[in-house]
Amino acid sequence: MERFWNLIHYFIYKAHNQFHLFCNKINPILFLYKLPFAKRHFAKKGINPIKEVNKAFQRPDIGLSSIVSGGAIYTLFFLLCFGVINIFSGIIQKELNLQLYHFIILIILSIIINYFLVFKGDKYLSYFKEFEKMEQKDKTKWAWISFAVSIGILFFIVGSFIFLNYRL
Repeated sequence: MERFWNLIHYFIYKAHNQFHLFCNKINPILFLYKLPFAKRHFAKKGINPIKEVNKAFQRPDIGLSSIVSGGAIYTLFFLLCFGVINIFSGIIQKELNLQLYHFIILIILSIIINYFLVFKGDKYLSYFKEFEKMEQKDKTKWAWISFAVSIGILFFIVGSFIFLNYRL
């Protein structure tokens, strides 16, 4: 379970980073960096702003893609738990009167579970190193599986509301 959840986390991280690199091609701010006066300015300082921004996204420890993928993994687990509650409510055919503290409990549960599966002792960094060494064929397979699981959880939460409304 731990390895699987870390695989999903890793491929969300990679997908976000790839999305960022794709957006670089149409980002109008980056076109400004390519103008001659901007190039001279940054050359004097000895930096390439495009590479620096890409590094800010790519760092697995504190990069923006890592932060987004961490938030996504928390959200996926929260939605999965909430979907299970909806299915349970539909099965017993009783509407549960969920209050704010129920959602707070689910958020805390999501934080705790993800902490132990992914973030404790920076486990995800060692998994990231392991997954980087995967063959391209395996990376493609697991990227599609991660995508299917993420979309599946989103369909599950929507389906749980439909099931809940249908059963009540």
